Amino acid sequence: MAKPDASRPDLLVRAEQAQAQSRTLRERIAEAAEAVAQVEEDVARVHAGLAEQRGSLAAQAREHARRAREFAAKEHAEAARLRMDGPAEDCFGLSEPTRLEVEAQQL
Repeated sequence: MAKPDASRPDLLVRAEQAQAQSRTLRERIAEAAEAVAQVEEDVARVHAGLAEQRGSLAAQAREHARRAREFAAKEHAEAARLRMDGPAEDCFGLSEPTRLEVEAQQL
């Protein structure tokens, strides 16, 4: 049977690789969140323009613009959160995956 100490460096290397992969995935997800936020901001501008025309759907367009701006703000906040050092680390120094990272792994 192998010595327990002999496997520890391998586990450490694997853990470091997993952390590096996690950071890469986190950045990719943050980039996607920023792209979604940009699209939502574009949608908000279009709806705001429709609302300014004061047609029969102006109130509805204003509401759509407001919701698009709120969604964009949430996506920007999520991207910023993902780019931070990450959530609290466990006793091994490994971070728990974020909600978006878990969702990305399920795709």
